[in-house]
Amino acid sequence: MKKSHLVNIGAFFITIIFISILLTQISILDIFKTLSEINPLYLILGFILYTGSIFLRAYRFNILLNYEVGIEELFSITCVHNMINNLLPARTGELSYIYLLKKINKRTTGEGVATLIVARIFDFISLSALFFLGVILVNDIPGFIKNALWIIIFFVIFLSVILVTLLFAGRKFVVSIQRTLEKFHFQNNRIALYIGKKGLETVDSLEKIKIKKNVFILMIISTLIWGFNYLLLFLLISAMNFQISYLIVILGGSFILLTSVLPIQGLGGFGTTEAVWTLIFVPLGMPLEEAIISGFCFHIISIVFYLLLGGYGIVKLKIFR
Repeated sequence: MKKSHLVNIGAFFITIIFISILLTQISILDIFKTLSEINPLYLILGFILYTGSIFLRAYRFNILLNYEVGIEELFSITCVHNMINNLLPARTGELSYIYLLKKINKRTTGEGVATLIVARIFDFISLSALFFLGVILVNDIPGFIKNALWIIIFFVIFLSVILVTLLFAGRKFVVSIQRTLEKFHFQNNRIALYIGKKGLETVDSLEKIKIKKNVFILMIISTLIWGFNYLLLFLLISAMNFQISYLIVILGGSFILLTSVLPIQGLGGFGTTEAVWTLIFVPLGMPLEEAIISGFCFHIISIVFYLLLGGYGIVKLKIFR
C-alpha cells in the first residue's frame, strides 16, 4: 500500500474518532443554529480579512521571488494552494504551491521549495512573537501554556538556525550529504540523485533570495498575515455571541494556528481542529459546549472561504481547461 494511501486512511480514522467524541458533548443542531444566527455583515468582513491575508501571502512570495512573478498570478496560486493545503491531510497540500509555480510560471522546483521554506520560517517566528505577546498580557495563564513556552522557544531558535544555515552554508550542507551518500555507495541511486539535484536547485534559489535586504518588510508582512487571521478568529467568535477577550484570542489562537502548520490534520482538518480548539479554549475560560460549537462553526466558515477563493484561483489559472 502506498504511503499516501496510509496517510489518507489514518487521517480518515482520526477525523471520525475526534468528531464522534466531540459530538457526544453537543447537539449537531446547535452548530447549524449558531451558524444561521450569524449576522452576514460579520461574514463579509471576515471574508475581506481572509482575502487580505491571502494577498499578503502572495505579496511575500512576490518579494521572495525577487519580483519576477506578478502578484496577480501569485494571488491565484496562493488561493489554490491555501485551499488544497487546508483540505488535504497532514499538510500534503504544501506541494501544490511548488507544482503550480512550476506549471504556471515555469519556475524550478528549487525556487518553489526555497520560497516556501523561507515563508514557513517567517510564519513560525511571527506566530511565536504574537504568542509571547499574549503570554505577557494575559493574567492567570494555565499551566500547560507555561510548559509549552520552552518548546516554542526551542523551535524559534531551531528554525532561526536553519534559516541562517540555509542562507550561509546551504551548499556545504548539500555537498556533505552527497559525500555521505558516496561513502555508502548510494551516489548512483535514482532517488539520491534526484534529492541531490533538487537540493542544489533549492540552495541556488535561496542564494538568490535577498532576505538580508528584505528581512524587515518580510517580518512586517508575516506579522500582518497572522494579525489578520487573529482578527478573523475574534470577529467570528464575537459574531457567534460567545464572550471572549481579544487577548485570550491571541493566546488561544496562537496554539491553534501553530498546530495548523504541523502535519497532524485530519481530512479537511475536521476533528483535529475542533479538538485542539476545545483543548485550548476551555482552560482559558470558555465553557465546553461553547468551545466545541464555536470550533465547528469557525472551521466550517473557514472552509467556505477556502473554497470561494480557491475556486476563483482555479478559474483564473485555467488549470482544468
